[in-house]
Amino acid sequence: MTFQELLLDAIKYDEEKLAYSVYWLIKNGLVKGSQHSRGIDWNLVNHQEVQAMRERNELNLEPIKLFSVPMGNNNHMLIFAKDEKSARGHYLNETDQLPPKIFDISNDMDKSFWFPDKNKNQTLRELKNETLKFPATAMIFEKG
Repeated sequence: MTFQELLLDAIKYDEEKLAYSVYWLIKNGLVKGSQHSRGIDWNLVNHQEVQAMRERNELNLEPIKLFSVPMGNNNHMLIFAKDEKSARGHYLNETDQLPPKIFDISNDMDKSFWFPDKNKNQTLRELKNETLKFPATAMIFEKG
């Protein structure tokens, strides 16, 4: 996989830190986009500069995150949203209640669930990719 392909995949899969690290390497001439990405020394990346680039949003990324809100009785609402504030507002609009707690579980985006209405397993990332407008309820499920 080339650095350019790695950058595109990182953007596609909302891997913001990886995307900016690869972008930083290319931008600073340490690697070429067409160069194979295997064996790179990630210690070459200036993480302070990468963080500053992320804060400026140089790549104009707007990753959609996954949030979990406990609803009581072991039920949880999963919400796709840009940020916690947006997820809180969505929960309030859907339930007429402020969320008691909210957790960023974006690292679980590749968990798979059975969807009987679709008659298939699907990852939350696939479900997110089918969603047209955010914030949105991904699902409500019973934990346990």
